[in-house]
Amino acid sequence: MKSAPIKTSVQQVSDIIGDWGLWQLNIVVFSISIQLFLAFHTLAVSFYAPTIDYKCTDNDITSTTTTTTSANNETNDYYCLNGCKNWTFDRSVFKSTIIDEWQLVCDRQGLASLSQSLFMLGFALGAVIFSYLSDRFGRLPILWITVILEILAGLSSGLAMNVTQFNISRVILGMVSNGNYLTTFMMVNECVAPKYRSTFSVCIQMGWTAGYCLLPGIAYLLPDFRQLILATTIPQIVWLVWLYWIPESPRWLIAHQKWDRLELVVKQAVHMNSLPINDFDNQFESLKKSIVNNNEECVNKQLLTNDNNNNINTNNNNNKTKSSLWSVMQSPNLRRTTLIMYFTWFVNSFVYFGISLNIGDLGGNLFINFLVAGLIEFPSFIFPIVAFKYIGRRPLIGGYMLLNGLSCFAVIPCLAMTAIWPRVTIAMIGKSFITSSFSVIYVYAAEVYPTVVRQVGVGSCSVAARVGSMLAPFVKDLNIYTGMSVVLSIYGSLSIADAVAAYFLPETRGQPIADTIDEAEQLNRRHNSKVAKINDKNKCDYKLHVITDNKV
Repeated sequence: MKSAPIKTSVQQVSDIIGDWGLWQLNIVVFSISIQLFLAFHTLAVSFYAPTIDYKCTDNDITSTTTTTTSANNETNDYYCLNGCKNWTFDRSVFKSTIIDEWQLVCDRQGLASLSQSLFMLGFALGAVIFSYLSDRFGRLPILWITVILEILAGLSSGLAMNVTQFNISRVILGMVSNGNYLTTFMMVNECVAPKYRSTFSVCIQMGWTAGYCLLPGIAYLLPDFRQLILATTIPQIVWLVWLYWIPESPRWLIAHQKWDRLELVVKQAVHMNSLPINDFDNQFESLKKSIVNNNEECVNKQLLTNDNNNNINTNNNNNKTKSSLWSVMQSPNLRRTTLIMYFTWFVNSFVYFGISLNIGDLGGNLFINFLVAGLIEFPSFIFPIVAFKYIGRRPLIGGYMLLNGLSCFAVIPCLAMTAIWPRVTIAMIGKSFITSSFSVIYVYAAEVYPTVVRQVGVGSCSVAARVGSMLAPFVKDLNIYTGMSVVLSIYGSLSIADAVAAYFLPETRGQPIADTIDEAEQLNRRHNSKVAKINDKNKCDYKLHVITDNKV
């Protein structure tokens, strides 16, 4: 392990703990594991609520017809209209699903899609609730709460006695799983050195891809939906031990002036990274002094530029640093960026989950299609890591969405072909573009929002995404009544519209991360060369969240 040189003047935490080491690796790997199980919980609906064949076994009804039906067969309507009460389900592939367990057919057919939409509703609630709580009370306490609740909710859904209990458990599961995902994502951004931030923000999302690829194999080996859910829940108990080695975010502690806790966290990081500790006290005091001086300097500059605020009091200062979405919406440039981001996240989520959750509608083997769809995501994550060094975030988002939209339209002519592979191939290419876009917008959102509202900002974007993902499960029903060409046209049109909207986003590549609303306002101006000059001149690293009150 390399030793960092002893410094008497320290400007940031990484000057003491180093840019990279075992301490940062522990946080990154933990975040990857969070993503792994998030993929299990989110995508498993394709295997516990698949399209399966079934037929009515009521003697008085089947005396007129004995045709085997499926969810897309017109004979199914005949059975339902005649009030069939008993059904036989095809178990040649899946031993047990929520479809046959609770007979989700006829007027109950929509409950299968509803279960996934409720999960995504929980996602949205989790983004709102835990984003605020994480910014308010810290990253680590929220991780403990969400991890415990995620395990309990997973067990409850796997042991559910009826569809009502199952759906309630899924709402809670979606809420807490998104809560701990967003929290760990923020921790990685706040704990990793700036030069590695964009790289590892994308790398941790490969945990999702790993879960995507592993899920069809687990589902094939465990064709019972209860066994599948329990197998993807019980291993999470390991997190309860792992959390004892996960620290609080140093950046959050700085923003809230928790100096004693910060000292313990930094000392632990120095120890884990095998760096010299003999001059630690002097280095930490230098860091603290630098942070306070930077903060006071920025406050003085702000006071000098406000001619009408000569008598600013403590309450006014506190109001300017509140970590709320209202603070974001009061800032014109940041508000414009936020509204565009809402649309971008909505389209990304709707198209991504619309393709992923309904991959079987393209034809072919469900397990193989699912595996291929997962494997294609690895290069989709790797390319942005390389592109970040040479291409800005804005052209990447717009380019990926444009290519995805064109791919969706290109699939439509292939639907008339008897061969399945052309449509599947083009659809997978399009999916790779939407996956890359998704990875970029997460990094972009973490960069465009300031520290005091970062999790609130990213969380609100996640809410917009969950609206799209809540609609995605019903694409299967839309396909039944309108056809796949209509669905693909919707995907393509929204993607191209989003590519145009991305042009109006500010560029964050090469810009320092903002800590306050005022710094973020400068970043969100359209003239990026001017932004760089302003930020270089007035850069205030680790702006304090509360200036005059040490209480959280």
